[in-house]
Amino acid sequence: MSTVTTFDVGVTTLTNVDTISNIALDIRDMAESLNQGEWVKARRIYEFGQNSRQFDIYGQEMDELLSLQKLAKEGGDGMFNEDPSYMFQVLGLSSIGQSIDDTIATHGNYADAYITEQLNDYDSGTLGAQASTILIVSMYARHMLWHGLQDCVAVSEGYDPGADKTGKVNPKKSFDKFIGLYIGAGQTLAPNWDGDMLYELAQAGGDLFDTTDSEGEAIVNSDIKQLYQSIQRLMSQKNYCTMDDSIENLWVMVNRIIARMYVPLIQMLIHSMKQEDQAHKVRMYALSVIPQLSQCQPSIHRKLKDFLLDKDYDKGDFPKIVDLLQQSYDCLGVRCEDVGAYKKGVVAECAGYDNDHPLASFVPKKDVRTVSKIDLDILAVDQLLKFPSKTKNQMAEFYYRYGRANALDEAGLGFDLASVQDMTQLSQAGKWSPYYSDYIEYFTKDKFTDEAILAAFEDTGSEQRGAFIVSLMQFNVIPEFMMGLLGLALQVCSDQDNDQSPTLYWDAFAALYIGSLEGITSNASEDDGMMLWSLAMNRSRQFNTQNSKSGAIINDEMTDLLFSGQSELERRDCINFEKTASRALHLMLLPLIQSTIWYAIRNEKAAKDKELAIGEAMAYSVLPIVSKYDEDAATLIERNMIRSNGVAPVAEGPQSVANAFFEILDNIGWGCDFVGQAQGIDTCKRPTWAPTSASTPTVDHGGILEIPPDEYGCW
Repeated sequence: MSTVTTFDVGVTTLTNVDTISNIALDIRDMAESLNQGEWVKARRIYEFGQNSRQFDIYGQEMDELLSLQKLAKEGGDGMFNEDPSYMFQVLGLSSIGQSIDDTIATHGNYADAYITEQLNDYDSGTLGAQASTILIVSMYARHMLWHGLQDCVAVSEGYDPGADKTGKVNPKKSFDKFIGLYIGAGQTLAPNWDGDMLYELAQAGGDLFDTTDSEGEAIVNSDIKQLYQSIQRLMSQKNYCTMDDSIENLWVMVNRIIARMYVPLIQMLIHSMKQEDQAHKVRMYALSVIPQLSQCQPSIHRKLKDFLLDKDYDKGDFPKIVDLLQQSYDCLGVRCEDVGAYKKGVVAECAGYDNDHPLASFVPKKDVRTVSKIDLDILAVDQLLKFPSKTKNQMAEFYYRYGRANALDEAGLGFDLASVQDMTQLSQAGKWSPYYSDYIEYFTKDKFTDEAILAAFEDTGSEQRGAFIVSLMQFNVIPEFMMGLLGLALQVCSDQDNDQSPTLYWDAFAALYIGSLEGITSNASEDDGMMLWSLAMNRSRQFNTQNSKSGAIINDEMTDLLFSGQSELERRDCINFEKTASRALHLMLLPLIQSTIWYAIRNEKAAKDKELAIGEAMAYSVLPIVSKYDEDAATLIERNMIRSNGVAPVAEGPQSVANAFFEILDNIGWGCDFVGQAQGIDTCKRPTWAPTSASTPTVDHGGILEIPPDEYGCW
């Protein structure tokens, strides 16, 4: 037996993957059997295999053949539980309110269920064979990429593959299995490009959408080959997995390959919807794409699931479906030019994104799209933490450590920003925050939030763990980093010798306040967001601080400030920008204050583990600033909101928490009317122990000047 596998399309593996690449021959034989009406034979090939001989660790041939059904059922048997692609798939098929255990039980074997149904439907033609490629091979190939990464992690942590003859941990082999599945045995070159696996699918999509190179090879195929060969070169280095940055490098390449793999699936979904004779394939292609949107904008995922999975496809819905699908490209890591135009304009190529791509009601002047997509990483962490894990949800932690959006395209802020964790490490930006020293003084350390998040990942016994991790990312790491961006924008504006654009950092502040999940319009009816814009929207409903269109008045104020600051920076009006920046910085604290009070209300009498954790994270988001102005107020908030064994939550009542915030509202320059009241708890209800008159000093916060409100608490 050869030690390598060679494919005619210019790829030779480092190890032998003949067994798994020969599964392509099973798909070929299934299709031939179905064409000849031999349904029983096709089912036997699917269930028991025909061409993929297996060998034991001693190289002896085994009695059992590898089969497509065996590959399909590994997900349902739990072998994919550490695989983000599979987890997003299963979540994307679930119903609203369905528990994670029920979701796995119901949808874990989605591919096998669909294919078995087709193989028992004598009117389905060769759909069962085609679906084996679209649903089983595509998911298992992605699984091999994740498996290779996990294998490398095991080696980096001291596992010795050479001492384990079972071959269970072998990163080279896992990555080779990926390419073996992607190309498949029997794949030919031009002009026919005959094959039965994903490589051939990409060729078909490339021809339909004019996305092939000068040699006729689909651009997706040449990209994936290059990325695989880059992984090969890394795997060829001695002890590569133990080197610094090895896991992060592989993380980037794995995510880039997976993003490229979406392209032909999207192309063929569009093709099947557009062609009458392909309509029976719509559900098959939709099953491969739409569930993956569970990592994207929730409202778009729900609508596409309704159009394509929850009911039969109606060609009258085609324009709506394509529009929604194109809005999801960016989240999946796909560009408009990757997909192309169907049949030279029958379905036009989408427009893509300019620098001034809108974020809700704000239009940035700089390209901060990648920065805005940090909310996708937070959403992914939230989703993945729902699943049982034997690795302490390692893949969710990697989203926190390395990020996905920046693995696909770089943020370009002038410093290395790839992930939420990077935001906790970047002193270059953080030191410009007017509250930088106050956070260090309060927490007595520079990276408190990062340490708290990593400790929570380790604490697998806590039911509050997931909510605490996600809330710390959303409302502690992000706002603190945003403060640094404001200070940095002011510093660049004031430095006449600095040729950087300060608008970049201001627009990045806006991108993090709003996030990518809000979409391009301000829509109060959709609860898609993960950032402060969404938080302000949600709290406005509870605190009666909505505008006439059911949006948040805090967001209205912020939008005005964002446009004002942008204009001031464009003309280098640094004096007025300093005032605008101070107002924006302190305005963004209000949804966090509202939320701390809200969870004080929620946790006073019927505390739930999840809400206790969120309440604590919300309190931590503002405590360093409260402590700066009023240590007694901060101490009261701590007593009521920070979890402590044997101490009842919110023992002094939610009004006492609201009263504590009243004490510092003058200092941050926004009146209590912007906070509002909820369930009878009112921040404007002056406590009996409060001063008789509010002082309104002008305070210099490390360079950002706070402007006091007028007598009505307004600006």
